[in-house]
Amino acid sequence: MVLTQKNLAERVETLCSHGCERVSDYIAELKAGTVFAEVADLNVAERQRILDELVAVMAPYVEKGGD
Repeated sequence: MVLTQKNLAERVETLCSHGCERVSDYIAELKAGTVFAEVADLNVAERQRILDELVAVMAPYVEKGGD
């Protein structure tokens, strides 16, 4: 699969729909290099793009100390 900007946005939206706590888990898993079902079809560079987007989405919550 080629991860277009649209595909990236859709994938991130789907992951975020699982809630902040789960997104934090996804971030930790991606940082550790874990391949889980939701990203199994992506290559390393594409998983990094997902990670970058998830970190950006969660940044306001992390900065405020929220969950």
